[in-house]
Amino acid sequence: MGSVRRTVKNFLFLSIAQIISQAILFLVIVYLARTLGAANFGKIAFAQAVVLYFTLIANLGLNILGVREIARNRNSIDKYVSNILGLRLVLAALSFSLLLIFVWVINESAEVKYLIVFFGCSLFFSALLLEWLFQGVEKMGFISLSRILNRFFYVALIFLLVKSSQQILAIPWLYTGGTLIASGFLLYVYVRRFGRLRLNFDFLFWKDMLRRALPMGAAFIMIQVYYNFDTVMLGFMKNDEVVGWYNAAYKIVLFVWAFIPIFINVIFPLMSKYYQQSKEKLEHLISSATRLMSIIAFPLGIGGTLLARPIMSFLYGEEFSNGVIALQILIWTVVVIAIRCTYEQSFLACDREKRYFWGVMVGASSNIILNLILIPYFGLKGAAIATVISELVFSLYMFYYFNLVSRIKMLGFLLRPFLAASFMGFVLYYLKDATLLLSILIGVITYFAAIFLLKGIPWGELKELKAQIAKKG
Repeated sequence: MGSVRRTVKNFLFLSIAQIISQAILFLVIVYLARTLGAANFGKIAFAQAVVLYFTLIANLGLNILGVREIARNRNSIDKYVSNILGLRLVLAALSFSLLLIFVWVINESAEVKYLIVFFGCSLFFSALLLEWLFQGVEKMGFISLSRILNRFFYVALIFLLVKSSQQILAIPWLYTGGTLIASGFLLYVYVRRFGRLRLNFDFLFWKDMLRRALPMGAAFIMIQVYYNFDTVMLGFMKNDEVVGWYNAAYKIVLFVWAFIPIFINVIFPLMSKYYQQSKEKLEHLISSATRLMSIIAFPLGIGGTLLARPIMSFLYGEEFSNGVIALQILIWTVVVIAIRCTYEQSFLACDREKRYFWGVMVGASSNIILNLILIPYFGLKGAAIATVISELVFSLYMFYYFNLVSRIKMLGFLLRPFLAASFMGFVLYYLKDATLLLSILIGVITYFAAIFLLKGIPWGELKELKAQIAKKG
């Protein structure tokens, strides 16, 4: 199969899986929020946020290292699989032990502690997940199937078994069951395609892998500070209801965020190639991609702010109305990330991993400090403000250092999308009594009419970008 055809096929597989799995997961989130109520939904969100940090400890960047090494050494698949699985199981056991100690010392209710421990059991099955192997051998279809199987299993049993807050302790076991299904499927495919599965305990090889994987693992832990530290701090400083309100809003934002990497995955190889071949082409690619993302970002920010209340009411009901202000603030992280994402990823494409790591550190440190200062006084509003400001700090840092590599004019092509989105916001404000669906429809039509009249859609650049992507293989 030609490289272009293979690239397109893999992209389609992962894109479809991402869309389906995220849509299914979001449906479950809405169902659980309505079924459990704000307080119990907050307990689930807090427990999952805590366990995620222990999941990262159990991984330590071995997934990314595994992808890279398998792609370069396909004749050594058995060596890497047997050693990485063995090492990850040991790390999972260590991480689970640390989790038990953490649960023992924290001052939380027995129910929350049980939720953390039960969710923590998924660490062992996550350690057996072979997504990294199939990504390394470019068999993305199996990854897609495993993710869809995971989500369908989880959502089917949630709808079937969870009818009230009395079944709250069943949720982590259903989540763990979904992870088991996905891991089991990929292990089965591995045995069918590559032969017998075994575990290897080569401690010298483990030491070398950890040495190379740790910098990536540390960066991923810092990245997760952005997305979970606010939930953890709200859980410790406020009550379960506040955590539930905040996370109901945050899940909407995360659902939108989830589609940004699909675009980045397409242009990442191009950025890497142009960095070596043509600085001019690199600047033009990043400029065009950033302009495209800004066209999408601003209407999401302004529209999300104005329609936050009917969106929250439609999805979760009036019990979550206190989370409206969180959504109105957090939606602006989508704007910041969408505009930043292209030149942020260029640091990795242009061999600037250390600079990227320090950018993550700056943003994560800002997030921690701001949450500790703002949450005690402003609650969920403070957590949302901390998230937006830390994303802005990260963006300014990355943009400053990006300009040392390659210069692009940012402000020049942000104005028209912002003006078109502002006009859309003006129209939506005076239609605030309309239904949600009608408001969204009018908003979309108004925005695209305005940006068309302002000549804010770079049709020539979009056509050129499409052609570049088509021939990148």
